[in-house]
Amino acid sequence: MTAAQKFSEERDGLKHARQERILRAAFTLFSQKGIDTIAMTDIARLAEIGVASLYRYYETKEEIAIRTAIWAWEEQKVHILPEMDAAGYAESDGRGQLQLMLRKFVELYEQHPDFLRFISFFDSYAVRSGIDSARLADYAQMITSVQQIVTAAISRGIADGSIRGTWNADDLYFAIMHPFFCTAQKLSLNGTMLGDGMQADGGRELSLLAELLLKAIGDYSRSPAGS
Repeated sequence: MTAAQKFSEERDGLKHARQERILRAAFTLFSQKGIDTIAMTDIARLAEIGVASLYRYYETKEEIAIRTAIWAWEEQKVHILPEMDAAGYAESDGRGQLQLMLRKFVELYEQHPDFLRFISFFDSYAVRSGIDSARLADYAQMITSVQQIVTAAISRGIADGSIRGTWNADDLYFAIMHPFFCTAQKLSLNGTMLGDGMQADGGRELSLLAELLLKAIGDYSRSPAGS
């Protein structure tokens, strides 16, 4: 490797590290206070870079918000999705696989409520700002990659009989995951708005909701998956 190549590699590494620091700072601020109230100067200050440097990487706060949303999903996918090659997952029926994924979302709420808060803030911000769908394509793809795995588990359950009825897998995905994810987001937001005396045990509430959803779609002639 030539000296020029080494320099280029070091420069690229420094650039990546700085972008990571910017996105992590933006995520911290956005997840705590929402997106509208945060200024570029706030992000630069927390990232410990000059405002001029920040604008060289991202020209607008809208651009930072979109990139932060993609970064956040990439960071959390490992906490959302089960290890597909983990012992027992491939052998589980579809309802058992869905149960495992719902459990992962409960763990996500318990360990990373800031992610759920940020996604709630970002989705609202994207709608209010009228961000063009083409600019959200990478963000949508991150969500789609999760949806495909959950839908595959549902399709498996319909085929193997562990999920009752002749549901459309995509319809059932939305009927299950939307209320579950929205409940998790609402609980994560409550933690920043309500006093301790008014807060529910969010993890317990989500676990109960998951159990009710699984019972609603389960084949009662079979033993519940995971029991």
